[in-house]
Amino acid sequence: MSSYWKQLGVALDNRTAYVVLNLLPGIGPLRVNHLLSLFGTPQAVLAAKRAELARVPGIGDRLAGVLHHWEQNCSLENELALVKKAGVVLVTREDDDYPALLREIHDPPLCLYVRGNASLLGKLGVAIAIVGSRRTTHYGIRVAENLATAAALAGWPVVSGLARGIDTVAHQATLSANGKTIAVLGSGLAHVYPQQNIDLGRRIAESAGALLSEFPMLYRPDKRTFPMRNRVISGMTQGTVVVEAGLRSGSLITAGQALEQNRQVFAVPGKVDSPQSRGCHALLKDGARLVENFDDILDEFSQLPGLSRGSITPERAGVGTPATTENPGADLQLSDTERKLLSFLGANEASIDALISALGLPTPAVLGAIVTLEMRHIIRQLPGRRIVLNNRALAG
Repeated sequence: MSSYWKQLGVALDNRTAYVVLNLLPGIGPLRVNHLLSLFGTPQAVLAAKRAELARVPGIGDRLAGVLHHWEQNCSLENELALVKKAGVVLVTREDDDYPALLREIHDPPLCLYVRGNASLLGKLGVAIAIVGSRRTTHYGIRVAENLATAAALAGWPVVSGLARGIDTVAHQATLSANGKTIAVLGSGLAHVYPQQNIDLGRRIAESAGALLSEFPMLYRPDKRTFPMRNRVISGMTQGTVVVEAGLRSGSLITAGQALEQNRQVFAVPGKVDSPQSRGCHALLKDGARLVENFDDILDEFSQLPGLSRGSITPERAGVGTPATTENPGADLQLSDTERKLLSFLGANEASIDALISALGLPTPAVLGAIVTLEMRHIIRQLPGRRIVLNNRALAG
């Protein structure tokens, strides 16, 4: 990394040139891609003569002036000072930490502002996006919690948009399961939106996850920034799961962008008379993969190198000695919540709601224990959201 990147100087390298291009109004990733095809490097773009730039289709004299006199149209020094003060890391297309899958889309961000674990981006492996409506139902919340918890236990980072509703649930459930989650913002990191999720964003960054944005530090959210944010969510993951969505939900935009990026789209079915299910049902009619549980997602990606079903579950969750109805907790390394759950369950079957009520513990904790025990083949979920010990399920 150049000395300029470590201290505020005057000379440009390609990394800082990407930051400048990202700061300039009216330029954007697609125009930069075209300019790079002609001039080779971002540094060469900024060094080009105005007349040369003006001849480029889609640039013209006005934008050529913006590029040629970039010092008058943005303050790199102020931006880098804000980045340093906020403890933010800048990751550009030049850096190894830039997400590999994100490079593949047709308009990848020029740079990413990251608060938290920037190195996570460069080693995402398999990651899943979980998105949905801001207006949720109890059903949608429960499904999002189950999916995010299972993903976290399988070692999959969960990516979402920090919005109210399903996004918030997905981030929180991942944190509760000690997983890694990435929140992609539709604003600069100095203006986390919505404000009610500022504390959640802090927890994500402090839990080895990451908040990231392609927008300059002080950039405020608007109607244009959220579709841009959505393409990053879908672009850096293998697939996008839509849990709940109305027919005009922004989650459908994310799903559409995932399809354009050649990513898999999953949708959770809901009640036929629920407005929050109509968007998901529309996706299913258009060919999205139906998701009832995380196994459906694992099945879709089991053919990827290193991602056989055996390598993901149950080994990734830590298999212990199989349970028995006589002594369901024998010789198993269990958390207190898991032991309480098995003790209550015994040789009988019980509904998930009954377990949550009887244990008197936070819902995410109980759901996380259920997912863990399922993945370790200790319990099994039956139709009607009823839980039973695996031995009893196999015997019956």
